[in-house]
Amino acid sequence: MILKRTSRNYQKKWLSENSNLKILDLGCSLSSYWPEANHYADIDDFSKEFKDLNLKFTQIKPNQKFPFKDKEFDYVILSHVLEHVPNLLEFVSELERISKAGYIELPTKLNDNLVFGCDEEDVGHKWWFEYDDDDNQLLYTEKADVLEKFITVGQIWKFHKFFEDSLLLQIYWEEKIKLARREPIKFEKKIYFLSLVKKYFSKKLRNLFSRKNNN
Repeated sequence: MILKRTSRNYQKKWLSENSNLKILDLGCSLSSYWPEANHYADIDDFSKEFKDLNLKFTQIKPNQKFPFKDKEFDYVILSHVLEHVPNLLEFVSELERISKAGYIELPTKLNDNLVFGCDEEDVGHKWWFEYDDDDNQLLYTEKADVLEKFITVGQIWKFHKFFEDSLLLQIYWEEKIKLARREPIKFEKKIYFLSLVKKYFSKKLRNLFSRKNNN
């Protein structure tokens, strides 16, 4: 069993060098699918669009077993999917059943507290994840909103280039995904964006007046 940190770029390079493998992009979506895969699946029906691209697509049903054989795939890509899944343990069990290995990409807790638009009841984020380096396991807990969100999904991707380690969890696994549940995070008061803006401008003004007085 292997569970370790990795990077999207490393995994993409490795996949491009091993195109003979049977690779599934699970939860692919139409706008952000991985071209390194040769099989695609999603709960939404993109069969026509992927057929037009000459790519193999399978529609899966929520809360049901995946329509694939045991260890059918050598590698499964799971990019920004797991945080949406309500039946987390069953989903991971199915993931282990159909594949020998794979890549999981998740938003960090910080990322999840910056971006708005992911709170819809049906399709929004359900979980927070952390990687436990001591025991090489993925910790999960119920998502909590500590900070009022103020960045769009499109905007946050611009920051990934510079703050990737702070905004993304990137995990490689083989055989089994070790999961452990942690206690929900408790906080006394939500931090509002407007209060941060006020403090920012207050400090800017103090510095400005201080420089003028010194001159």
